[in-house]
Amino acid sequence: MKDMLKDQVAIVTGGGSGMGEATAKLYAKEGAKVIVADFNEANAKKVVDDITADGGYAKFYKPTDVSDRAQVDELAKMTYDEFGKIDILAAYAGGTFDGNPNMTQQEVLEKTTAVNQWGMYYTCFAVVPYMKKAKSGKIIICSSNGAFNPTAPAYEYHMAKGACESLTVNLAMDLAKFGIRVNCVKPGPIVTRFWDELMEDGPERQAMLKGIADIEVPLGRTGTAEDVAGPALFFASDLSQYVTGLCMYVAGGMGYVYAFGQSSIAHAGVGRSDL
Repeated sequence: MKDMLKDQVAIVTGGGSGMGEATAKLYAKEGAKVIVADFNEANAKKVVDDITADGGYAKFYKPTDVSDRAQVDELAKMTYDEFGKIDILAAYAGGTFDGNPNMTQQEVLEKTTAVNQWGMYYTCFAVVPYMKKAKSGKIIICSSNGAFNPTAPAYEYHMAKGACESLTVNLAMDLAKFGIRVNCVKPGPIVTRFWDELMEDGPERQAMLKGIADIEVPLGRTGTAEDVAGPALFFASDLSQYVTGLCMYVAGGMGYVYAFGQSSIAHAGVGRSDL
């Protein structure tokens, strides 16, 4: 299909890299006007340049920290003031801070929660008033397979991602009467910069990822950012017009076919040293 999102306005948070980048590019390819939101200005501008060079439309306003409600509200207002509508929100912004040697465990907890849980709440509620006014909209929330089927102990991150799934179903129920659909993607072992916080890249990490794929993923491989962008397009398009409140595993069969196994990361010794 072509032009599945023609002339629609989409905000993609975390759009400067990884799954957000892949989704922003796919949305633009399908005709959307994409606002690439990220705290990293250089990364976001590079994505905008890539989309523009490919014949699409994309824009970057200013660096956005989703844990700051005022910044997120400003992002939504700037988008609405320029385009007169917000059709789609794809909310990917997040991350884990476990590998930061300059942060205490309490600081890791607070930062991880602020970005992944409160940030998701702020982002969704920033666009809701505009979508209500239009009686239409699509919100795509990014959780993680690890929230309920962890391959690695990432307590703060997975706890926050579990909250994102609760937010999904609550928003879906509350906003259905306004014609707003809310769905959630639950990525499995997708190879992005997220893994840099858990383990340095190199032979050991490659062996660990292969172990996850061989043991825990029925499709037998780790995923790519593009593997997540496809379902995010489905949720943003009319193909899912009768779907809301769904938390979809995008994990090569993990979660549905095979919920939990002998974790390769656990056997690799990755975990919290204070337990």
